[in-house]
Amino acid sequence: MQTNLKGVFACGDCTGGLLQISKAVYEGTVAGLSAIKYIRENNQ
Repeated sequence: MQTNLKGVFACGDCTGGLLQISKAVYEGTVAGLSAIKYIRENNQ
């Protein structure tokens, strides 16, 4: 879910494709977990 900008993540309607609530919730979870992983790996 990381965008081409370092440290910026996107999910749901911002990513295109199907516009469904269930997809947005799932992608929000994935983006949140990805952001946490990014912060942990780059917080030195």
